Amino acid sequence: MIRILWTQKQDAGPGPRGYAAMAYDSSRGRTVLFGGVGAIATNLFADTWEWDGENWTQMGDSGPPALEAAAMAYDVQRNQTVLFGGSGSGGHVNGDTWGWDGRNWTQLADSGAFPRANFAMAYDSKRQRIVVFGGYSGTGTQLADTWEWDGAAWTQLAVTGPAARRGHVMAYDSTRDRSVLFGGLDHTGLKWNGSVWTQVRDFGTAPCALASLAFKGDSVALFGGVSAWLSVPDVKLYGSTWTWNGGNWTLRQDFAPSPRFAHSMCYDTKRGTLVLFGGVISPQSGPVADTWEHSEGP
Repeated sequence: MIRILWTQKQDAGPGPRGYAAMAYDSSRGRTVLFGGVGAIATNLFADTWEWDGENWTQMGDSGPPALEAAAMAYDVQRNQTVLFGGSGSGGHVNGDTWGWDGRNWTQLADSGAFPRANFAMAYDSKRQRIVVFGGYSGTGTQLADTWEWDGAAWTQLAVTGPAARRGHVMAYDSTRDRSVLFGGLDHTGLKWNGSVWTQVRDFGTAPCALASLAFKGDSVALFGGVSAWLSVPDVKLYGSTWTWNGGNWTLRQDFAPSPRFAHSMCYDTKRGTLVLFGGVISPQSGPVADTWEHSEGP
């Protein structure tokens, strides 16, 4: 039987944080992390870090402003990590688009898709587009719109699909050519084929928000999350690993990093490992700064 094996790596690197943006740069073999928020809600980060499988390295400190709840995806066609949105100083919701080439940040656009935070983003390698869905706007309104970035401009697409939500996660399944969306305020699973959203499952994993999702070559892996927004009593944090094969969810292993939400995760295609960083392990405590990886073995 195949089982997922999580291993904690060294803990030197980015400081404790949640809501950081993270993506894997497949051309350079590096996991890129940007921003996030520390133990104090006003302690936002504007730092860029890279993980090579053994060490974290802090990169240039100029580029996007300090942000939390932004999202990143690696654009394979254009060889750049693209960052969009997020919440900045004073709760300002950002609508800028930035690109990271491994040495420098370049602002790519300051308009297009509506400003938002706590949304989901993934790179569709078949159509060479970055897909964005939902989140919340500068007025706090939850969004249900779908946008795509082609490297030069944002275009709004579907006007129907998943319910408005925030705190959801998304990953692109290149085997089945679908962007898979999960969770948020509505736990329904959906997939995007480039023109329409289709509901594919409404049972399996527990309803949750602020989990992490990544495609790992044969299936989509989901880890963690929180049962409800933190103002609700009896909040439950999750620490289980699930996989989605295009039709069903499977619980893979309960032994893993401690339950958490607002963590960051991506898949290192070169080494065949999921990389997970940070997040919040208790509504009453601050975020953590641990780095984990998983591989699969007998």
